[in-house]
Amino acid sequence: MRRDGDLPVFAQGAGRLKLALQASLSPASGRCKHPGALLDTLKHWSDSYLHNSVPALSYHRSLAELGCVNSPLAVASVEQLTAVAQVAGLFTEEGVTQLRRACYQLEAGSTTSDWIISNRTRAATESSTLIREMMGSRAFLLAVSHIAGVPLVPHPFLRARSQVNYFYPRQTPEDKAQIGMWHTDGTSFVLNILLSDPGEYEGGEFVFFEGQNERFDLNNLDGHLCTSVVRASGDAVYLYGSRVFHGVRPVTAGRRMSLVLSFHCPYSSVDVNKFWHLASDDGVLRTIRPWFQLRRNLALPAEEQYRRLGIAPITFAELTMPRGQ
Repeated sequence: MRRDGDLPVFAQGAGRLKLALQASLSPASGRCKHPGALLDTLKHWSDSYLHNSVPALSYHRSLAELGCVNSPLAVASVEQLTAVAQVAGLFTEEGVTQLRRACYQLEAGSTTSDWIISNRTRAATESSTLIREMMGSRAFLLAVSHIAGVPLVPHPFLRARSQVNYFYPRQTPEDKAQIGMWHTDGTSFVLNILLSDPGEYEGGEFVFFEGQNERFDLNNLDGHLCTSVVRASGDAVYLYGSRVFHGVRPVTAGRRMSLVLSFHCPYSSVDVNKFWHLASDDGVLRTIRPWFQLRRNLALPAEEQYRRLGIAPITFAELTMPRGQ
């Protein structure tokens, strides 16, 4: 059964500008309700939580396979860049357990809004020792780089780097559904990790448009609407987020939780984030200073970006080994 109408499309163009002005007049969004120390499990990351340095992909499409002709990055071809992939077995059982525990804890700092995801905790790397250290792990970054097709670092914009999304069913017919609206991301390299077992909720399907985003039409998704097949907690969907429309349908029972991580290719200064995309979340004045810091960080040489992480640079040569099947 088609349920395209379950999800609206997030504001674009003038609608995004209106949101930025509204956010400018409202209290700062995304701030934790409690001090970060109360949200942190204080559990350290261990590379032993990774199951395999070359994750298994049950589904994989490149940007070329989605119809893209021109590469958004000069350092990689459309055949090289992954558009969407379903990832299994990235984490061990203990790794999934620790991530679930950390993200459950972070819900105390979640906020609700009219943003793409209605209930979320932003900047998870700032509130969780485990997630912050995972994002700085060379082994983890190398695993995600294998999926993406290019070397990666954590995205330089802290508020866009990591967030935990929480979905619940409506309690009354008047309640607003907690959904992930149809949207493309302000970051290009995005890993969406499901941290609920499929048996813990109903509904909540992760859907994406298998085609060029310029051809996305909510009223005509026939043949291009895909639903992610998730088999276990810890499975993930990787997206070239700025080029693939995606969303999450309403949860009808139970609870769905996911951790979304964003990355950047340090061998290119190209970043799709626009000022008004960021300002529509935080407001104009609160975005100006982080925006200029982001532009400075994007201009740093790759070696310097890896040096700041305290790890050896990940090279293109390391990614030439075959992908997991």
